[in-house]
Amino acid sequence: MKISGRLFAVLICIFTSHVFAEAVAIADINEKILGKSLGEYGNQWWQWASSMPALESPVKDKTGLKCNVNQNGQIWFLAGGYGSSKITRTCSIPRDKYLFFPVINMLYIPVGDADLSCKQAKALAALNNDNLRSFVVSIDQHTIVNPAFHRYSSPDCFDLLSRAPKSPQSLRLYPSATDGYWVMLKPLPVGQHTIKFKAEYHNPDEAYGMMVQDIEYQIEIVESIKAPPQLKLINENKTSLDNGV
Repeated sequence: MKISGRLFAVLICIFTSHVFAEAVAIADINEKILGKSLGEYGNQWWQWASSMPALESPVKDKTGLKCNVNQNGQIWFLAGGYGSSKITRTCSIPRDKYLFFPVINMLYIPVGDADLSCKQAKALAALNNDNLRSFVVSIDQHTIVNPAFHRYSSPDCFDLLSRAPKSPQSLRLYPSATDGYWVMLKPLPVGQHTIKFKAEYHNPDEAYGMMVQDIEYQIEIVESIKAPPQLKLINENKTSLDNGV
């Protein structure tokens, strides 16, 4: 059977991706983890990222000190950075946790009295992700460069502030939607691990269209750590239509 050079390259890329996935136990694009799709975890990641005051935000944190804020259950969220970011963090994580993180992604939320439909929110969230320039993820000695297996979008729109404490003045940001490139790692063995992810857009006519994410985690998987108290979100007026992480 004759295989063209282009088809051969595609087959090698797919084969490498599967070998990589088996080596570091990456969740498959259609796999459900604890009964949820990976797109659903994208929604939950943003709700988690908006569930604490700015001073306690793991996304704004530059060191990893806030890595364990508002983490609960078997899914542990790792943060990227708001806008273009180059950050190195150190973090201890208890064993038997799935790790879910954004390589690069966009969030769209309604602004003021804007009558934004869920369909429109999802389309707006996709714009920069249709113009991905580069993508690379490495876990220890394993590297993946094929983004095709890692793009997820909101299966349904969501309220960004659903994890915020409720009060008569609470905001409700629906329909929010996200689209981007995410990785779900199955539990890593106890010990030291290095996770790096880097990606960039090339869409100069859109907000965050030239965003670059360059994030590194030095992670220690430990037997257990003391859980921090759950923090309450201080609601603030939301005026921005989109956020990039």
